[in-house]
Amino acid sequence: MQKRFSSHSNIHSILDRVINIICLVIITGVVFSTIHYARRIFIAERFKIPSESMNPTLVPGDKVWVNKLLYGARIYKSFNFEDHAPLKCFRMPGIRKIRPGDVICFNYPLGYDKWTEIEFKINYVYCKRVVGTPGDTVGVKNGITWNNNYSGTLGVLENQLAIQNTPDSILWRTKFMGTMPFTRPMWTMKNFGPLYIPEKGVTIELDSIGRAIYGPVIEYETGSWPDGDVTSHTFQHDYYFAFGDNSLDSNDSRYWGFIPEDYIIGIVGGKKVKNKPVQLTIDN
Repeated sequence: MQKRFSSHSNIHSILDRVINIICLVIITGVVFSTIHYARRIFIAERFKIPSESMNPTLVPGDKVWVNKLLYGARIYKSFNFEDHAPLKCFRMPGIRKIRPGDVICFNYPLGYDKWTEIEFKINYVYCKRVVGTPGDTVGVKNGITWNNNYSGTLGVLENQLAIQNTPDSILWRTKFMGTMPFTRPMWTMKNFGPLYIPEKGVTIELDSIGRAIYGPVIEYETGSWPDGDVTSHTFQHDYYFAFGDNSLDSNDSRYWGFIPEDYIIGIVGGKKVKNKPVQLTIDN
C-alpha cells in the first residue's frame, strides 16, 4: 500500500509540474503577444518599401520604423474593415505635429482606386515626404517644390532639377506629366499650383476650378460632389500633401490629391529619411 501511495504521489507531482510549466508558457506567450501588439499600436510599426518612388532616400526592400509616439497613435473605434466601410478612429496625444519634410506612412486616400473618391482601405499603405501641412500653400515651379511656410528644399533637389532640365516634349511621353485636377488649370509635374492645403475650420470660396480641385474632399466630408450651386465650403478635417523623392517616377499627391489626417499612420524615423533643406545646386 505504501509503495502504491508513493507511486500515485509521484504521478501527481509530475502532473502538477507539467501543468505549471504549460501555464507559465501560456502566460509568457500572452504577455509577449500583448507587448508586441501594444508596441505596434502605440509606439512603432515596421513597413517594407515596395517601390522606387522614394529613391534614392528609400529603395525597394528597405524596412522603415514608423514612430507613432511623435504624432500620436491612431486608435480604431470600429474594427469593420470590409470593403468601403468608413474609417472610425481617434488619435492619442502626440509629442509634435507633422512638419513639411517629414516622411510619413499613411493609408492611400483613394483606397479603391476611384479617382474622385476618398475611401479607407486597411493595409493599403504608402510612404511619401510631406510637402504641405494644413493651412500651407504649395506648388512646383520649373520642377522645384516650394511651400510658402517653409524655406529650403523639400525632397531631393537633384531629382527635381532632373525635371527642370528635361524638355516638356519628353516629359509628356511619361505617365506622370499631367497632374491633378486634370482640367483647368492645366498643371504638370514641372509647374503645379499654387495650391492651398485644407485646414479644419477654414472656409474657402469655390468657383468651377475650386470645385474640381477640392471636390474629392468636399464629397468625402459631405457625401456629395459640389455642383454649381455650391460657392463655398468650410473644411471639417485637416489634410496633408506628400510627394515621393523620386520626382520623375512617383504616384503621389500631385495625382490623387489630399491625405486626410485620420489616414496617417505615423512619422518614419531615422537619419536616412531626414529632410535636408540646404542642398547644393548642380551646375548645368
